[in-house]
Formats: sequence, structure tokens, C-alpha cells
Amino acid sequence: MNRSPVTCPSLQVLNRRNLLHTGTAAFVTGSLVQTTQAVAHTNQSDDQAVSGEATTADRVAVLAAGMTEQEADCWEWTAKAAGAFFELPELHPMDASEVASAIHIIQNKLLSRPTYRNYLAAHKANAEANAAKVEKQ
Repeated sequence: MNRSPVTCPSLQVLNRRNLLHTGTAAFVTGSLVQTTQAVAHTNQSDDQAVSGEATTADRVAVLAAGMTEQEADCWEWTAKAAGAFFELPELHPMDASEVASAIHIIQNKLLSRPTYRNYLAAHKANAEANAAKVEKQ
């Protein structure tokens, strides 16, 4: 199958390789902007964190989202670890971006747990209801 490349004014040739390079550049740029914003937000909220107001509000929010007390503890410890890391002197320019990504992975895993518990409960209830129907037949 012969595919002719599509031309685009902003690129020499619009093909998979050029699209990948463009997409990667956009991703990296977006990641750096998010990291910069996260660090700026951390610096702005230092006074709140010291007083405990931010931690308490965050804990209330994650508990309301369905996290258990233990999960909320992990959420707070993750935030404290991130804050402590960003107070360290920079050793490598990619550290901030990589740590921000790692923190977001942990946060996403914690945020997904209430939904997954609900899914398992619904699946179990559905299986039990189907088993009851089979017994009646």
C-alpha cells in the first residue's frame, strides 16, 4: 500500500514521525508548565500548610470522595513528602518534573480506590443476583 504524505505549512511533511516529534514536544512543554504551576502553588500555600488548614481541607475532601481513613493518611503523607522534596536544593533539572509525575501517579492510585471498591461491590451484587435467578429456575 503506497501512502503519500500530507503536507502541512507548519511542518515539512505531515507523517507519523513528525507528528510524534510534535506531540512529544507539546507533552514535554505541557508537563513543564504543570510542574512550574505546582511548585508555585506549593510556595503560595506554605502559610496554610503550616497552620494545618490546607491539610484539613484536603483530608475532608478526599474522605468525602470515598477514601478510607488509611487512604486519607497516605494522601496527606504523599503531599508532605512532595512538599519536603521541593524544599530540597535542586540537583538535576528534571527532578521536579519526575517527582511531580510520581506524586500524581500515587494520587491517581489513591483516588481510584473508592471507585474500584464500588465496582467490586456492584460486580459481587450482580453475580449474587444472577446466582439467585439460576437457583429459581
